[in-house]
Amino acid sequence: MGMKKTAVVLTLLVGTAITMSADSVPVSVAFGEPVVDCPEGNVTVPYTITTGSNSAATVVERLTKANGGDLVSEDSYTILAGTWTGSRTKLWEGVFEHTGLADGSYSLEVCAEQAGSGGNPAKSDCTTVPIVVACAEQWTNPCASTAAFGEVTGNDHIRPNATAQIQFRGNFGETAWVVIDGPDYFHREGAIVRNGDSCNYHANWKFTTTSGADFHGNNGPGVYTVKVTGNGVSLEFPVTLVE
Repeated sequence: MGMKKTAVVLTLLVGTAITMSADSVPVSVAFGEPVVDCPEGNVTVPYTITTGSNSAATVVERLTKANGGDLVSEDSYTILAGTWTGSRTKLWEGVFEHTGLADGSYSLEVCAEQAGSGGNPAKSDCTTVPIVVACAEQWTNPCASTAAFGEVTGNDHIRPNATAQIQFRGNFGETAWVVIDGPDYFHREGAIVRNGDSCNYHANWKFTTTSGADFHGNNGPGVYTVKVTGNGVSLEFPVTLVE
């Protein structure tokens, strides 16, 4: 009798996994690093679309001037059913290309949508990435066409007794000024030097020791704001400390 009950439980678990396998994975779009080729102003941006269904999907690429500006270009195409790669999670590697962009700041939005089927709703996702074209300055400043971006490794999973690794990149000059504000009037600020000849910066925000720290301490769980400025460029992104 015990063996029969075990067999029934296993059958139910396997059946549930098979039913949810395709539609439990949503559509999502993730960008790679934008590449600006100067002096022509040619832009290439790789991106990856993931989903759980092998059915067809519609992709729309929209390039606009930054901050809700004028439309520069718009294009769409269809990923045919059965042309995805991968097993349970399906993958599509796309590349956005545009030639002859004038110097300025742009925003690229890529949207992917799969129609619903079998009573399941449609799935879609839209993601944007900033693009900076500064070919006139590129000759003297290799970071001129690098769009500002920042993150903290493990964001939303950082505990107040751990360490946060702040990473950011952009055209902030040799030294960027970083300000961290948080709950109960928490405030820290300081200068972070660029990593060698790259456009990247790294800062250690240590919570339990000052050894090797660029910033120290915190006021417990909550949302903190990191603000980066330098060379006329600014960037802001959140950091969440959890219980």
